[in-house]
Amino acid sequence: MRYSGIQPQYFPRLHYFARILKADIFMIRDDVQHVKKHKYPDGRTDKSYQVHAPIKQSFGKYLLSVPVKNKFALISDTLVSYDNNWVSDHLKALQVAYGRAPNFHDIYRDIELILSQTHKTISDLNIVTICWAILKLLGEKDVTSTKLATPFVTEQLKKSSYRLKDIRKASESAAIKTKNLENPNEKIMALCKEVGATEDYCGGTGHAAYMDESLYKKNGIGIIVQDWTCGEYQQLFTKEQGFIPNLSIIDLLMNEGIEKAREIIAG
Repeated sequence: MRYSGIQPQYFPRLHYFARILKADIFMIRDDVQHVKKHKYPDGRTDKSYQVHAPIKQSFGKYLLSVPVKNKFALISDTLVSYDNNWVSDHLKALQVAYGRAPNFHDIYRDIELILSQTHKTISDLNIVTICWAILKLLGEKDVTSTKLATPFVTEQLKKSSYRLKDIRKASESAAIKTKNLENPNEKIMALCKEVGATEDYCGGTGHAAYMDESLYKKNGIGIIVQDWTCGEYQQLFTKEQGFIPNLSIIDLLMNEGIEKAREIIAG
């Protein structure tokens, strides 16, 4: 049983889906601290993408950013702020960036539906965007609000050819709630044991930053580090900016059909 646990991100980048779709169970790690930035193994500091989604504009990469009210809370408790008109700003940015994209009208309509709803926490919002993207990759054409939930998406995954068959939230995990664990490795061990996982399919950043391989070995959990490269696909503004890899799933779905999108995600 292969586990992969990642913090919920806003309209995540392509490597995110490449990773979760090759796991048996995807654990949404909304139980960890909300942060805007991460320090990466090479020493650089970059966005956490918990509240950012990178899209492509004529001048290059542009980040859609979601404002939050409380900055020092777990992701599951971090409140989305609607004090300013960020929803309108995001929709306008998408119109400017992708108005000439082949799939603009269908994808924009779905995103407009998602953003027209009020989402209490950043976890709630991000999970909806993840569910939406998975449904699109599964070929779902009639996206409605009731379908944008993990139980529905899980049922659709069970009927698909993707390895992923189960999506859960760590904030609802009995292991996390009852054991009061502080060490990140111990939390992962508890989650893996709860779902019966024997492998952790992780990202290179997490592996280099904090993973205790001896603890994994002691608990009989194998480590597989994601090795994925973003293949080129049709994008706008290539004359000005060339191809920009690993943008938000929005960019891929705006520009390519489902079969090509699946091919790119598969790597």
